[in-house]
Amino acid sequence: MSNPYQPDPYGGYGQAGGPPGPPPQQPYGYPQAPQPPQQPGYGYPQQPHPSHPYPPNVPMAVSNNHATTSVVLGFIAILLSCVYGGVVGLVGVGLGVSGLNQSAQLGGTGRTAAIGGIVLGALSVLLTIGFIVLQSRS
Repeated sequence: MSNPYQPDPYGGYGQAGGPPGPPPQQPYGYPQAPQPPQQPGYGYPQQPHPSHPYPPNVPMAVSNNHATTSVVLGFIAILLSCVYGGVVGLVGVGLGVSGLNQSAQLGGTGRTAAIGGIVLGALSVLLTIGFIVLQSRS
């Protein structure tokens, strides 16, 4: 009796060790596309869909809106420092402080903008105070 796990040295019918033949055909239906290798882990392997060229689970860019708004308000406050700059500057300083706190939670995103907004807001408040003092002396 021969070992069924060893190839047949005489090349019998359809047994291992014979000449390789074509792969077996599907009996009916459409031909199957080659399957990608399985990835380790749970669930199905994720592949980009033709209508969505980007791979799934791409992290979104994080922005610090309070820091950006404080910089914009700081610039506007400096331009309006002779009229309403002090009020707009104070709002810019408040949003800058809020943006600085958010940047600590976001891993430093927007920290520089928040500091810039605080500086511009404080500068506009100082300019407004200077204009008020100069107008009161006249």
